[in-house]
Amino acid sequence: MEVQGMFVGREAELAQLRDCARAVRSGQPRVVLVEGEAGIGKTQLLRRWLADPALEDFTVLQARCDSSEQDFAFGPIQQVLSSMPRSLRDEFPLLKGPIPATTPSYEVGSQLLELTSSLQARRPVALVVDDLQWADMASLHAWGFVCRRLDADSVLVVLTTRTTDRERNPDHDDTVRRLMNDVRGSVRLPLPGLVTGQVAELIHQATGRPVSEATAEQMRRHTAGNPLYMTMLLVDLPEEGLAAEPVARLPVPPSLATVVRSQLLHLPGPSRALVEAAAVLGTPMPLALVGRMADVAAPAPALEAALEAGLMRWLPNEPSAPVELTHELQRQAVMETIPPDRRRQLHAKAEHLVDRHAAWAHRVAAAGPTDLQLAADLVAAADEEFTAGEADRSATLLLWAADLEATRERREHHLLTAAARLAAFERYTRMASLLTRVRATAPCAMRSLVLGADALYRGTLAAAEAHYAEAVAQSEEEGDTWTGLMARVAMSGVLNFLGRHDEGINAARDALAMDPGMSWARVNLGTGLALAEGPQAALRELAPITRTVVRSVARGRPAGAYLLTVQGAVRISAGALTAGIEDCATAVALSRSHGVPALADFAYGLTAAAQYLLGDWGDVPISINHAHAITASGDGKAVAYDWEHAVASWLAAGRGEWDRAEEHVRAAESRSGLARNAHNSTLCAISRAILAQARGDQRAMLQAVEPLEQAEAGWATHLQVFWLPLHSEALIGLGRLDRAETAVARLRATARDTPCLRTAASWLSGRLAESHGDVTLARTTYEQVLSHRPEADVVLLHRAMLEHSYGRLLHLGGQTAEATTWLDGARQRLEQVQARPFLDRCAGDLPLPRPPTVGGRGTPVQLSGRERDIAHLIGRGLTNKEIANELFVSSKTVEYHLSHIYDKLGFSNRRELRDHVQRGALRDAGS
Repeated sequence: MEVQGMFVGREAELAQLRDCARAVRSGQPRVVLVEGEAGIGKTQLLRRWLADPALEDFTVLQARCDSSEQDFAFGPIQQVLSSMPRSLRDEFPLLKGPIPATTPSYEVGSQLLELTSSLQARRPVALVVDDLQWADMASLHAWGFVCRRLDADSVLVVLTTRTTDRERNPDHDDTVRRLMNDVRGSVRLPLPGLVTGQVAELIHQATGRPVSEATAEQMRRHTAGNPLYMTMLLVDLPEEGLAAEPVARLPVPPSLATVVRSQLLHLPGPSRALVEAAAVLGTPMPLALVGRMADVAAPAPALEAALEAGLMRWLPNEPSAPVELTHELQRQAVMETIPPDRRRQLHAKAEHLVDRHAAWAHRVAAAGPTDLQLAADLVAAADEEFTAGEADRSATLLLWAADLEATRERREHHLLTAAARLAAFERYTRMASLLTRVRATAPCAMRSLVLGADALYRGTLAAAEAHYAEAVAQSEEEGDTWTGLMARVAMSGVLNFLGRHDEGINAARDALAMDPGMSWARVNLGTGLALAEGPQAALRELAPITRTVVRSVARGRPAGAYLLTVQGAVRISAGALTAGIEDCATAVALSRSHGVPALADFAYGLTAAAQYLLGDWGDVPISINHAHAITASGDGKAVAYDWEHAVASWLAAGRGEWDRAEEHVRAAESRSGLARNAHNSTLCAISRAILAQARGDQRAMLQAVEPLEQAEAGWATHLQVFWLPLHSEALIGLGRLDRAETAVARLRATARDTPCLRTAASWLSGRLAESHGDVTLARTTYEQVLSHRPEADVVLLHRAMLEHSYGRLLHLGGQTAEATTWLDGARQRLEQVQARPFLDRCAGDLPLPRPPTVGGRGTPVQLSGRERDIAHLIGRGLTNKEIANELFVSSKTVEYHLSHIYDKLGFSNRRELRDHVQRGALRDAGS
């Protein structure tokens, strides 16, 4: 009886998939998650849908995740790429060949997005990923990036996943859940068990005989409506097994494994051997090779019986026409029936039929309980994988090696090494699954290192420090250099978090003495120096190293790009805003061209902060969106999340969008655990003060920044470039002039080495002089700055407030014409960035006739946020492809929004829009 290929009871779900395809044709992307228990029919639904004529005009990209490949970064993505023409892949540097495991997932996702954009030029695209529960996290994050950035694309993403595997990998399941919640146009398609009528139809298809409703209901209850279980049970029943009425008792217990074992017993010997060989292989393989492995001289007749039983399937449309077990559950059940000696023999043969990576599993399965040589080979392979950045694969090989060792000491060493390597790549969820075994090992340096990593992950810094200190001491006794190095690096970061910067600096220096090339020790050293001694000390440490990084890139050896990001962050905190932005941009460019880690989310967050100060408010949302795209994809760090929300709140406050500003501040303030640290608290205080400044609430400004004033080191002093002017402004506004004298003196002293604070120091010094009634001194102070061209790194709001204060002083002195010039200059700066609260305050402070605004055609129109970003970049002269690259969207999306911009603004070409934006008229076209 043939049972394969039946399709029962899924017409509604098939119709939903067809509806999604129709929506995609009209430029409405869809992401569909088909979910259900094992054997419920997810893959069968996909096969039926992919064969549907409604998909004939789609370019279909497919990947099937495999449980044996979960350790390999980007494995399923490489499946998709391998089916594409090489000429197309050559346009995308990271996708040309094997993708290095260390490549940031968002970079792979970004290039995949543009690749699908290229394909859309001809036909809509369907990306189908089966068995997502077995995808590696890097691929999952990359696909998540693609799905979140689909906008006006003709792309349909269909994912299938098991609900029965969720408890095994909660981190994986949480990532998928967040993805579906985040994506606009997402569709969840749960597959329940078949209902009674559908069961009756399936039985009719399988047996050719109708059954009563009572019999169908009996079968439904027995199998919970699982189609796979039912079809296997039906094959095992004799022809007379199902009568028109329900039988007294179905002849098998409710277990699919039991059904499969019964099936095997009824197969001819050659067929059973073929099924067993295919089960051991666990991957599609040409029939002739499977037959040779099974010692079956005539595999074709043997296959017929296995096909008839529904245990195997043949894939004649693939180049090698391979065969495989029909379902993973069947494969597992077959494996349980094979005697141990026979299973080891089959694994030994399989080793020579699969690739070198898959061969390791077969070698281990073919080995005896102890095999020292194989254990040594596995350790050597694990070292190679770790060097290549494949932490998960390295850990798996080490755990296999542990099972083959003869001594407890060697087993524990491999276990601890595996856990430590997972921690080194921040694979904390998998590391946590080993902790029970780790705690049972004998005390040693590496055990303490792993326990320290677990404590750090859980946010218990004191416990983490204690474990790392213990690891350092133990490593010296044991001569374990690597563990001692890693413990010192980790401890330096913990000590910085705890505010004990001098100790953190010493730990980082100790690590660098052991390995001068340890970049993360250099990161922690630079951070510690910046927090303890100020930015200049950090820059002296970082500058020579970052010059080496740039030179190495010129020679084609990109490394340490994140050091450039750290240097950029320190420069921004030192007031060298433009230079800091350039460092961050260089780091991000390296990441995008070479696929190297660069702390890009942090780089974008810091860039947004500097752009806010400089008055490049049109670029701020673009940088924030970049940071958000990376953190949402799973590649980001907690520190970037803080900057993302902080700067978003600053921009919203500056434009008078009070609800949005409050929303972002509250998001940052809601952080908990390790994320709720001094860095987070400082940024939240600054954000509260900036929001209060925009509202004109000087009391709230002072309340927000007063706690920062007392700090002698740490994040409060490191980030004082953002709050020192706010402190002085609040004190002057509240009339607390004695304290204001001290605050302004501190601001002036700091401004000597902090370029971007010099304008604020002059402005607030003049304001203080006015408050004391010394108009002459105030005027002289203002004119000392305004008599020269603005320096680089001038904060736009500070300059506008300085010009406004000077113009107001001139007006009070009767010099109305000259006052108008300076007041108009201040107003134009504020209009340039749409700083509505500041404009309104200036107008209320000193009303003057307001000149008509330049630009715009008739009534202002409302552009969406995406449209404003694209128009802004058109004004900078970027092409559509450059804009897509800049915004992390596809070229198709840019084209779609550009057509809407033309319609809304009444333009017919790019030049008109560019001129409109460059005249500054875009600011009148909505928010």
